[in-house]
Amino acid sequence: MPQALQGMRLDGIRKHLWRYGNQVAARNAIVRLEDPHWLAAWDAALADLTDRRVVLHGSELGVFALRALHHGAAHVVCADPYPLEARITTGIVQKHFMKQWRARFGEAVASWTEQEQRASFESFAACVDIVSGEPQTVLEADCLVFSQIDHTLLGTGIVQAVRRHQGEGRSIRRVLPASARVFAMPIAWNYDATGYQLEALNVLRWSPYPQPFDVETTAWTPMSEPIEVGSLDFSDFQPAIWDTRLPIVKTGEVDAIVFWFELDLGGHCIGNEPGSPLRWLKPAVQHIDAISVTDGDERVLRTQMTETRFHFQLGDSASSPRSQSLPGWYVSTLGDAPRTQAYRAAISRALDGATDSLVLDIGAGCGMLPMLAAEAGARQIVGCESNVGIVQAGRDVITVNGYADRVALIGKDCRNMTIPEDLPRPADLVVLELFDCSLIGEGVLHYLGHAREHLLTESARFVPAKARIRAMLIEYRLDRLWDLDVNLLNPYRAHTGFINVDATRLDYRPLSEPFDVFEFDFATAGPQPEDKVIRLPAIASGTVGAVLFWFDLGLDEANWLPNDPHAAGGSHWKQGLQVLPELSIETAGELPLRASHNGSRLSFRWEAESLAKDDFSLLPRWDPRWLAANTELEQQTQALLQHCVQNPDEYAKVAEIALRIAVDPAAHGVEPGIAQRFASLFFNT
Repeated sequence: MPQALQGMRLDGIRKHLWRYGNQVAARNAIVRLEDPHWLAAWDAALADLTDRRVVLHGSELGVFALRALHHGAAHVVCADPYPLEARITTGIVQKHFMKQWRARFGEAVASWTEQEQRASFESFAACVDIVSGEPQTVLEADCLVFSQIDHTLLGTGIVQAVRRHQGEGRSIRRVLPASARVFAMPIAWNYDATGYQLEALNVLRWSPYPQPFDVETTAWTPMSEPIEVGSLDFSDFQPAIWDTRLPIVKTGEVDAIVFWFELDLGGHCIGNEPGSPLRWLKPAVQHIDAISVTDGDERVLRTQMTETRFHFQLGDSASSPRSQSLPGWYVSTLGDAPRTQAYRAAISRALDGATDSLVLDIGAGCGMLPMLAAEAGARQIVGCESNVGIVQAGRDVITVNGYADRVALIGKDCRNMTIPEDLPRPADLVVLELFDCSLIGEGVLHYLGHAREHLLTESARFVPAKARIRAMLIEYRLDRLWDLDVNLLNPYRAHTGFINVDATRLDYRPLSEPFDVFEFDFATAGPQPEDKVIRLPAIASGTVGAVLFWFDLGLDEANWLPNDPHAAGGSHWKQGLQVLPELSIETAGELPLRASHNGSRLSFRWEAESLAKDDFSLLPRWDPRWLAANTELEQQTQALLQHCVQNPDEYAKVAEIALRIAVDPAAHGVEPGIAQRFASLFFNT
């Protein structure tokens, strides 16, 4: 392939991913704005901009611009990188000034011509300019603000942005954040919560871009004290290599480097160290190949800093080529000690000394549940798992833990299993943990229906034996941030389908009591669709616009494993959230909700026949142009993937480009999360 054509391919993919970035930028900004600690730190920084002319590289949808003016800034330029951001910023800013403008001129406005009204308003709001992308004219400003930082510090292009805005002919002298101190710590993964040796999985704990480090403290062990590796000045950035001596405090293997930073926001500091109260900005973790260390050793950690990324190397640590990775949700599963203990007890009760029982695990992963069954005395367990990488690592896990003589791990979907090729006879006990936050989204009802017909005895037992989906209606919206009306942000906060959330980090208000949605007995439940209307009394006045839902597992007749957002400790599954058209309600009003599933997808909607059109909010739940652009992008991505599947040589070239962009997204002008998701389409294949 000529280099020119390869460059065209790279440029085409980069532009495609940039358009995805335009779609997610507003939602990312809203996530930042919803973090009270992040907001408070920036409020203190913006308060120091009195009488300053300010350029905001990313105005946080106009919110930071208006807050800077509130604190006395003389003039603000909102230089929003994406067109959608600029459009939303325009709406927020105009709505804010329109109210003040009308209050000032009152009824006199009605007698003006349209041109006079426009001229008057533009003059009134002249303290704010809004541009999309890189400004084409020289900006006379005192300060540049860049708040769109992610967990890696440099991965969203802050250094590049500062250099552009401080280029020839520009007068910007001050940058916020002004500087940063960078800290790091080597860690080892800890699987004590499972009771098994799972280190064989570490080969799959890899990602091209450092991931947010949001892992339970029980799931990792620090191998040295945290240490400052260096500092940088954003106004005068210079690439650097820092060599830092690390005193090792524990014998074992270093599996990853965790790093974080402290930002200087003009005398006001905020950091994302482990345990920080920040909701959205976590430390970052870079995976490395395991390195053995001994307590008392002193190792050198080399930190290479470029404009767009940090890279850490401990001693002679290499990085083996990787093509498979552990799904992110799987990591949290391994650290869920209450789940493991509950399953351990339930499997033991289900076997009840019947060691001759044949146990089948559907969706066995690395073999955790099969090993629990072997631990409880079962002499023959077969697990099926379709993820090739996890199967390979799982077989090593089973061997290391001494269960290879009793546990067989098969790389198949259970619907492709047969007797006696894969199972010597029908199984007596089924164990499974094939659930997403909606319970049924991974196809558990389909798998069970097939297994009961082809792979199980008529009297087979199940762990869990049953499950129920529960939910409550909530108010989930943004009305004000500081003294600003930000209601216009709500259509960009919503998702068309449900999403996985941690309700303990979610700002919402219950407007109904929790209620049962669907119940499933796994001995009989199949993928047959269900549809029902649930009429719920409101418990408070407000604007109801979302369903928060979860599931509870009935491990047997007497014991439940709850996933309730109010349950102590919680679980790795967390909860689901689906937004709905908003309704204004009064206490004791009735809320008619229709719940349905098609065997694998759960959904909610209002029972429209029971509601009047006037009951609904006038503000649209989604921006139709935004939705249409999403649909078009998804269709283009599917067409690209289909083309790659049909052309192996093309697949290899696109996969290489996807990985190249994912490793260093800022260097390609791509939003990091988008780059990671695109690259993951080519993993595990």
